[in-house]
Amino acid sequence: MITKPEVDLFDPDFNANPHPTYRRLRSEAPVCRVPLPDRREAWLVTRYDDVLSVLRDQTRFSTRAMLSQTGELPELSPGARNVMSLFDLFMSSNDPPDHTRLRTLVQRAFTPRLIGSLRPYIENLANELLDAVEKRVVETGEPTMDLIADFAFPLPVTVIMRLLGIPLQDRDNLRRWSNALVKFDRSPRSAEALAPEVGEFIDYVRTLLDSKRRRDPHDDLLTALVSQGGEGSLTELELVSMTFGLIFSGHETTTHLVGNGVLSLLDHPAELAKLGANPSLIARAVEELLRYDGPVEVRRRLATTDVDLDGVPISRGSLVLLSVAAANRDPAHFPHPEELDIARLENPHLAFGRGIHACLGASLARLEAQIAVTTLLRRMPSLALAVPHERLNWRPSGLHLRGLKALPLRFSSGAYPAP
Repeated sequence: MITKPEVDLFDPDFNANPHPTYRRLRSEAPVCRVPLPDRREAWLVTRYDDVLSVLRDQTRFSTRAMLSQTGELPELSPGARNVMSLFDLFMSSNDPPDHTRLRTLVQRAFTPRLIGSLRPYIENLANELLDAVEKRVVETGEPTMDLIADFAFPLPVTVIMRLLGIPLQDRDNLRRWSNALVKFDRSPRSAEALAPEVGEFIDYVRTLLDSKRRRDPHDDLLTALVSQGGEGSLTELELVSMTFGLIFSGHETTTHLVGNGVLSLLDHPAELAKLGANPSLIARAVEELLRYDGPVEVRRRLATTDVDLDGVPISRGSLVLLSVAAANRDPAHFPHPEELDIARLENPHLAFGRGIHACLGASLARLEAQIAVTTLLRRMPSLALAVPHERLNWRPSGLHLRGLKALPLRFSSGAYPAP
């Protein structure tokens, strides 16, 4: 078995279309060595069964896979150490009992009842965002939009800001900080480059938390978190990291789910027409969009013991990269995996993970995506790319999420007015 094929996970060409490479790796080298920017090597895992087994195995594989969590961190500036600390303390970057404690504190914000109660708000917001686009069309005469900037970003970020209790006027700053931090590849070099913007973010969050604690408490999640007392409560640094994690996870995945998903539909006109004609398929369609080209590319784990994976020996302390994107097109689990089928019935995709680290906000992301896509297709039929496919720009890979910088679209405006 080949264990070290030529694979550059940070090549822009690979990032634009990783699936041919993943298809080859599943067949020839399902567990293979790949280089990282920090000069380490990692094991890339691409078959569904292997990815699923590691996601579920919290005993032999730890989520504490940051370089700084392994004790191998070189000398860094204080700002770069802040970057590392921010990611070190993420709920998803920790094992039990810390993970259990952190998750327990926030999971009440994502109950089915609360998520369901957000539906009218999200529907109204989706229509307001498209109203603004159509108003601009009337003014300019150009029926175009950037789906990411005009719709796919502001929808989920506004919802998570409402849940957390963050002033909406700060949305542009959150976008700027998120755009910077999505580039973080977990290397010391990357941490140094991002230190100035992370410092701004940390100062902002500390000021925000102080206002919740002292001057401006409201009925929101951040107020609830800063009000926690006694055993198990969050430290100041944990509060900052938790706030960023909720902001980042609460909108980045959904932004890319909507962006990647609409592009996938445009690439498959028959499926787009099928969904437009039968909106009741939207729940299944979103599951298929999550499988076909979902926002989560890779999840990280650290081997806590020597282990054999698909016949390949992996030594204790090795970094393991689980390619969710590759697993979700494994023909061993998905018939015709390279085809988009919005009516697919059996769809056990891994887009939201499995096991104790399964995505806490999965139900919210599903609801937002269903409303976003349904509203978009109803309000703006005849969607089409406004630029050639090869001119689309994908955000630099940080070995976690994969999504577009922008998605320029043309459409027929005004055919279906908002309800």
